[in-house]
Amino acid sequence: MFRLIQINSPELNKRAEELDLAYIWRIGQMYDGDLLIKEDGATKADWNDLCKLFNSQLRVDDEEWTEAAYRKPYQNAVKYYNAVFKRMNKSKGYLSELEIKQQQLQKERYKLQATKLEMNRNLRQESRFDLFYENVKEAIISLEPPVFERINILPASNKEWVLGFGDIHYGSNFNSQNNIYSRQESQRRFEYLLSNMRRLISENNIQTLKIINAADTIQGILRMTDFQINDIPIVECVVEISRLLAEFLNQLSALCFIEYYHCSASNHGQIRPLGSKANEIAAEDMEKIIVNYISDLLINNNRVKVISELDKEYLSFDIFGFKTVILHGHQIKSVCDIVKDLSNLHRVFYDYVFLGHRHSANEIIAGEGAKHNIEILTIPSFIGSDPYADKLMVGSKAMAKLYEFDSVNGHTGSKNIILN
Repeated sequence: MFRLIQINSPELNKRAEELDLAYIWRIGQMYDGDLLIKEDGATKADWNDLCKLFNSQLRVDDEEWTEAAYRKPYQNAVKYYNAVFKRMNKSKGYLSELEIKQQQLQKERYKLQATKLEMNRNLRQESRFDLFYENVKEAIISLEPPVFERINILPASNKEWVLGFGDIHYGSNFNSQNNIYSRQESQRRFEYLLSNMRRLISENNIQTLKIINAADTIQGILRMTDFQINDIPIVECVVEISRLLAEFLNQLSALCFIEYYHCSASNHGQIRPLGSKANEIAAEDMEKIIVNYISDLLINNNRVKVISELDKEYLSFDIFGFKTVILHGHQIKSVCDIVKDLSNLHRVFYDYVFLGHRHSANEIIAGEGAKHNIEILTIPSFIGSDPYADKLMVGSKAMAKLYEFDSVNGHTGSKNIILN
């Protein structure tokens, strides 16, 4: 409902968000509508009154404009509005169509921006990975083979030997009830393991030793709490543990041939970029870099064979014809059913399944063959118990395990090598 407004009313003041021209247009429209009156409340306001109002609201300097300085631009704007926009409004749907076209054009611009943004993001990510791989490649200096101490060419033996370890979690740093762990402690444990294996290889005349690394080689950053126990950044962990493992294999090869099996799929090795969830981008796994790094470091040593399947979550090999499969085991729900499940999935009747991830050593009989047991062999953890295991009271000593296989009866013995 229209009403008259006195020229000195606060309603006519310029609004904070209002542009100068928009303010003049609003007051001019009210004037044209005969809504403005003088201060006496009885007489219609004129342009001189409007001029005083505009000068008080718009002029911040001492200069005051005449009424013509406001009136003429306003009247020209009214003529333009009446000649153009009013006529357009009368043309049915013209403005709405124009707005639709503008919206469509804006939408296309946003599409183009989104496409370019996604493309640039992908290029940046690819470039970062390329640079990382190049830096790793430049850092690789191949190890020279050791002076070979012995390799007796003996008659074919009815024994084969498998050394199993995993869950190294290199980079972790903590004190628990019965365990202290750090990068330095991890290095000490490999030296101790090497010393024990030198003795066991000699005592058992081992010519070829199969070594299983069941992955979780680094602590990684699965969750924010990992930042609290990680000693150094992940990339540095990858470089250090790769060289440490390669040096261990290199020195061990002075005594026998080595077949090194390294699972390239784990949970702690996943980098989980862009806020991804567990196993959502499982291919982004640092284990793949570690095993390739080890292979490159040992390229000059023909007594070490590094074996991994980068496109699979498992490895398989035969021991005296017994079918054996290795996997980290982070996706397994029921350990007792794993032989049956993997045999059905791969269409292979497995005799032995090696698993990591459980952080404790177990030998579970899942069935029997003609002269051997079908077994699930969970590999002990290299890291041992930690504060979380203490809370659950499920700790286990840090160990590696040497498995003995017979050509007739399969797995016939195991030796625990306690590391802490």
